[in-house]
Amino acid sequence: MNPDDFVFTAPTDPYIVCWRDLDPTSTTEELERLADWVTWATTRYNLDHKAIPPCWPHHGAIVEELSALRTFWESCYQDDAAPSDPLAFHRDLTLAVRRLRDWTSVLGCSRTIHRPEQVVES
Repeated sequence: MNPDDFVFTAPTDPYIVCWRDLDPTSTTEELERLADWVTWATTRYNLDHKAIPPCWPHHGAIVEELSALRTFWESCYQDDAAPSDPLAFHRDLTLAVRRLRDWTSVLGCSRTIHRPEQVVES
């Protein structure tokens, strides 16, 4: 898959999602929207299943991280963005990929296996 096959333009304003406040229908719609960006980003940055497993939509922390990355990416390409904003995105992308790899490792998910998260009771 060629990264240039995916064309994204930043919206008028960065799109911020508060996942906690979404109803089930809105959650599904937002996950589909985020999936388009994740597909582009994993191709563009050559990210493998060790950073973003195929089951990422089933893991809250990974969804939150990817959503935040998308918002940051979108904000970097606004008309009023600073010329250095894309560099800031790439600096933070490096840190985010480390966190994504850590979470995926702890979860134990792989390219072919999804492991549901253990519910921690208080």
